[in-house]
Amino acid sequence: MTLEKFCEIETEVKRIIGNSFCKAIEKNSSDFILLMARGGYHKHLDKTDIDLSPFVIEDRQDFLMDITRKKFFIRYLNDYVERLKRNDSLSDEDYKYLLNIQLMVYTHIWESHLFLNQLERLTLIQLGKGYLWKSKIPTIGKGSYINSNIINRFERSDVGMARLIKLCYSKDLRNDFAHFTYYIEGNRIQSNKYALFVGPSMSFEQWDEMFVRSMLLSYHLNDMLLEIKNGFIDENGDSPVVIDLPMKYHHDKRRSVYIKPERIDGKEEKVRFRFLLKEEFVRSE
Repeated sequence: MTLEKFCEIETEVKRIIGNSFCKAIEKNSSDFILLMARGGYHKHLDKTDIDLSPFVIEDRQDFLMDITRKKFFIRYLNDYVERLKRNDSLSDEDYKYLLNIQLMVYTHIWESHLFLNQLERLTLIQLGKGYLWKSKIPTIGKGSYINSNIINRFERSDVGMARLIKLCYSKDLRNDFAHFTYYIEGNRIQSNKYALFVGPSMSFEQWDEMFVRSMLLSYHLNDMLLEIKNGFIDENGDSPVVIDLPMKYHHDKRRSVYIKPERIDGKEEKVRFRFLLKEEFVRSE
């Protein structure tokens, strides 16, 4: 991978993500706001003896669980770019060592619930299916989930994003690293998932591009969404906005409620949303 090729891929990935966000906003801007506001579902609140809705915004749960991965990931991405800038020459053994680290990073990307939730919610907004409050990412069978709930849906709503994910994602590679059913021979990564040394293989060149696209998609999907969120008040003002909230005892039914963007003094986040009581909204009028 050269620095020039990396920058070319990064420009392409950011363009596709930007177009994807535009499609979602055009389809339903309030559902996209919920994506920015991290709408989620807390099962422990879904009880008759608790007078709170299980459907929340600014859900910190996934965000907090992702902090450790994100810190490692950003440091690795920065180090990767620095190596490209220096045009480091690696021995075969050093490259193979780094390749194993890359496979670990790659597997973490495609196991991240936050990342997969964002992709699934984005495509459902584009399809006009509303915001997905209750996400059900399986613990096993993620390959089928990614194909049916993400790739196949993007093929109907956003061909550019579907094509990008197909260039990024390999169920075989993800599973091979998780179960260590691969080996490196010559300049290829060989799968051994079917035993007897039979399985798909990939050249180092193919792997470099797949890995870089996955890294950049994972990073910029979060980063660009946060950038839009932080600029929301500057672009749209701080007036309350209407969203559809599932009812506590009838999840298939919705009621309209208001949420309000507010500036905060956060290190990364500069804007956060909160629920607004109806009487509070009337007073603000």
